[in-house]
Amino acid sequence: MTINAGQLMHRDLSSVSEDDHVLDAVHLLFSQRLSGVPVVRDDWVLAGYLSEKDILRKATPTYLEVLAQSSFLDDTEGNLIERLKQIGNMKVKDVMNPDPIFVRPSESLMTVVDLMLRKGLKRLPVVEGRKLVGVIDRGGFCEFMMEGSEFHETR
Repeated sequence: MTINAGQLMHRDLSSVSEDDHVLDAVHLLFSQRLSGVPVVRDDWVLAGYLSEKDILRKATPTYLEVLAQSSFLDDTEGNLIERLKQIGNMKVKDVMNPDPIFVRPSESLMTVVDLMLRKGLKRLPVVEGRKLVGVIDRGGFCEFMMEGSEFHETR
């Protein structure tokens, strides 16, 4: 039996647009208990991906910033909080990954697992043509194990 990404993906397409504010996206992430969300245009074309990691990376100073401003090290927590406030007012397009990794519905589950493990991804957009059609997350594999008849032998 062959199962592909299209059969395992979730079709509930929680997403944000490039012009949404990051704080609105964070509310979606928190309320839906997501670690990241696809960024789509009006026609559902995948424009990018916004993850918790992208937000934290944007809030953390680069190595050069640390070297240039020794004062940053004096109040690290205060500066981090201030940066997070500023990021909340930014547009998603200024924080997102504009070149997200994605799979096609026809991709094998082994390809999906390999990408998730090698790249450290929790969620992976599924794209047909250029349009978002679903998302696969790590939990989907556990859900498949619980619901899939292949895993339920008579004992």
